[in-house]
Amino acid sequence: MPPILIAFDNPDEALQWQPLGDSVMGGQSDGTVVTTEDGHGLFAGTVRLDNGGGFASVKADLPQPLDASGMTGIKLLARGDGKTYKVGLRTSIDRRSIVYQHSFTPDTEDWSRVQLPFSDFIPTWRGKTVTDAEPLNVQNLASVSLFVSGRQAGDFHLRMQNWVLF
Repeated sequence: MPPILIAFDNPDEALQWQPLGDSVMGGQSDGTVVTTEDGHGLFAGTVRLDNGGGFASVKADLPQPLDASGMTGIKLLARGDGKTYKVGLRTSIDRRSIVYQHSFTPDTEDWSRVQLPFSDFIPTWRGKTVTDAEPLNVQNLASVSLFVSGRQAGDFHLRMQNWVLF
């Protein structure tokens, strides 16, 4: 059985997700992650473009830093709404630290198998690529994030099953 990074089907292992929307820029977008009755994660909210907005995100610190060396990446089953989402990984719980992002666009009708190799995560700071950053250090994963960005206005919803390491 592959190691589970995020368990949505076990309330005892639920992470505490904090919204980190575009309010830092004056925007009014919002997003939350909840666990549904059927044991799935649901990232949902609204992206609003007024006041310089254009993205919604949430962040959860892992209970303890995780050493994922020997693993190749993250895989999950997801069902979306046609929008593109990003998973973010940090090696610090400091929300001002570089976040390594990987985007994906899941199917809207069926569960999509999403594989996110660690080698394809891009270092970013406030949505911009950091060209001189070190590669993601998978020996010290400290927090995870979800984003809907790129000015994809309107309501959004992303259903997810457990995230596992592969």
